[in-house]
Amino acid sequence: MSVPDLETYRRRAEQFVGALDSEYYEHFSGRKPVCDTAAVYDRYPELFSREAVGELDALYQRTTEEDAKRRLAYLIAFTVDGFMGEQTKHVVDEIANTEGSTTIEVDGETIGLRRAGVVQGNEADAARRARIQRARLAATDEHLNPLYESLWRRCHQLAAELGYPNYMGLYSEVKGLDYGLLRAELEGFLRDTAGLYERVMDRLARQRLGITLAELTYADLPYLWRAPGFDGTFTADGLVPALRRTLAGMHIDLDAQTNVHLDTEVRELKSPRAFCAPVRVPDEIYLVVLPHGGQDDYAALLHEAGHTEHFAHTSRELPFEYRHLGDNAVTEAFAFIFDHLVVNRSWLAHCLQFTDADDFVRFASINDLYFMRRYAAKLAYETELHTQTGELGGMAAEYSRRLGEATMVDVPEEMYLADVDDGFYCASYLRAWMLEGALRMMLQDRYGTDWFRNDAAGAWLKELWSYGQHFTAEKLLLKQGGGRLDTDPLRHHFERALGR
Repeated sequence: MSVPDLETYRRRAEQFVGALDSEYYEHFSGRKPVCDTAAVYDRYPELFSREAVGELDALYQRTTEEDAKRRLAYLIAFTVDGFMGEQTKHVVDEIANTEGSTTIEVDGETIGLRRAGVVQGNEADAARRARIQRARLAATDEHLNPLYESLWRRCHQLAAELGYPNYMGLYSEVKGLDYGLLRAELEGFLRDTAGLYERVMDRLARQRLGITLAELTYADLPYLWRAPGFDGTFTADGLVPALRRTLAGMHIDLDAQTNVHLDTEVRELKSPRAFCAPVRVPDEIYLVVLPHGGQDDYAALLHEAGHTEHFAHTSRELPFEYRHLGDNAVTEAFAFIFDHLVVNRSWLAHCLQFTDADDFVRFASINDLYFMRRYAAKLAYETELHTQTGELGGMAAEYSRRLGEATMVDVPEEMYLADVDDGFYCASYLRAWMLEGALRMMLQDRYGTDWFRNDAAGAWLKELWSYGQHFTAEKLLLKQGGGRLDTDPLRHHFERALGR
């Protein structure tokens, strides 16, 4: 790439993004047994060289116009991500394919590693849950951790080769985020919610499993959060109709959206969890679901539908950077707005005819609190992990300690590398939770708790979606009259749902 060819670079970059998302769609939808992202990278060798990173950075330093500078910042972050991906493409494919092909044996039954969590979540026998968990951890440690070790050590080396002290320093600069400040905000949230969390989790464990929080194990968590007692309401057959009804209230006809492709076909290798693949924003968006029922299935589909509608309503007049790149906390916030409908009594009554929902809303709110505390601890752990420049084995105990303290459940060390997001994506989730908390308050204050049936609320969301990811989470909140992006709205939601 050279500076005069910037538009060519952007055009090729958009083609690459589409091809990569298409590869993910084909593999995780079960249409293609082998994931081959390496072949996609090989078709675009000019995009992710050190020279491309250096030239874009030099151009950024010379640019003064605000919009041009923002687009270049998003493009640099994309190029750095792509550079990392290109340099590690073979091990990433090996991880995906190994995970997809690995099986475990439990009580004479062969279970695919990807499906094992679903099986464990449906298992009422605590002793069998523990056996499944042990087999999952053993398989992860034997087959995946050596690959993850290779992946993360290489990523850390690449950050140094780009001239940064460590991986965290690289991503702090290219994402424009101070991970230390964000970590401090979230550690305050952990302190402030510790007492509430301990009380409600202990009560939930006693009610659902007949044990105390102190007796709750990591192996029990998939079953606890699966909550099969609610399956009579959250049926597999009702999943997609509930989504259609939700969107219809905002004057969105899912089946008439020619740019949205709903994939509900059953395939043996299909991911059991819903996902969205934005191949061409806004013209070709895939929403993939394998309905199996349960409240977690509904939350997952609603979450991915939030992504889908955001991408599908993004203005096609926007440049590539604002349609496909930018601050992913924004699209995650729209996804959380949708999946948090499961804690909205008005939505439960309207879409599921679930009127006696107090017990479920409390359960779902505890689930939210658990995951936010877990991700707050993940951020703290990852800021430690990604300042490492050598061996990573010593981080296993740090992972277990930090996540165990936050969740108040012993967390196994074996997940210390598998449970890590590329490019500090956990920070995108955390900032998205903050943005969503503020936007949810705005929706409810302006349009009521049944905002999902209000044309004006739908129009407001469509306007926000049309911006793509032009704005960061912080700037989008300010643009809507909000204040600083912080955890205060989330504390409000949790205290309102669970008490102080």
